Amino acid sequence: MKNTVIIYTLLPYIKPLITVYTGILLFLLISSCSDTMEDCEYIIPEEIESGCSAGMDVAFLLDYTGSMGGAINSVKSEVDDIVNSIVTQSNGDYRLALSVFDETIKADGTYPGPSYIDAPAYTGLPAAQKVVITSGPSTDQYLTMMEKFAPANSSSFSAQLDKLNNSSGMLIGYGVNGPEPGGLLLNEILNNDFAGTWRSGNITKLAIIITDAPAGGDDDNADATDDTYLQDLAADANAMGVQCVLLTTFKGSPWYGPNYKLQLIANNTGGLAYEYDSFDDISQELIRIIENICD
Repeated sequence: MKNTVIIYTLLPYIKPLITVYTGILLFLLISSCSDTMEDCEYIIPEEIESGCSAGMDVAFLLDYTGSMGGAINSVKSEVDDIVNSIVTQSNGDYRLALSVFDETIKADGTYPGPSYIDAPAYTGLPAAQKVVITSGPSTDQYLTMMEKFAPANSSSFSAQLDKLNNSSGMLIGYGVNGPEPGGLLLNEILNNDFAGTWRSGNITKLAIIITDAPAGGDDDNADATDDTYLQDLAADANAMGVQCVLLTTFKGSPWYGPNYKLQLIANNTGGLAYEYDSFDDISQELIRIIENICD
């Protein structure tokens, strides 16, 4: 109580001193500037862009097995609208990658490999853009990078997409049983620069997986091993700032669970899973998803 009385008693004497010192500081600040005030101009830092407007790296991973023909044709038919959405959202600073995953019974005299094994659209690709995994007991996995990341590459992306499910380009693959090797392709893209190096910084990085099957690794089966593999891929994507987006018609079966959704997407920061009854409207869905991510 005594301290409070002292403060109130001295307050009339302290306030003028505060005013004087404030005036001196203002005088020193003003006098330190030149007559033209050029030295006193305030520099407002430029706002650092982030998200889609800062740039976009978008990798498309397409299931290239027989049942996916309709979905691929839909994307092909509206590729211009899909790309234009990315161009708009990224302010023209974008890079696209296009890849496919397929699986066949092990190549031998009876089974020569996928339907496109001798197609110029496939054989003409650089060797580094074709990965064939032969470690499985009964099947081989074909992972193909049709278009690597490149600045503003909408034209070449569209040209490569047009070769898919095309008798004059690359006939669609077969697949074997239910699961398909999309997880193996995602691993190549995240960890082995299969699409090229992802950019750093505040840009939006998307890995868009379109499939009607669960992830099956190198053995054409979806089990606990694949669950762990997908969880590890989610951790890799998180460390790189890559957002995984799943578009699928597979919602689970008596034999396999929806492991992309439960193991990859659920553990990926910002991961998104969209399930459909069919891929009839897949292109417009893609556009809506991209716009929602960027809003």
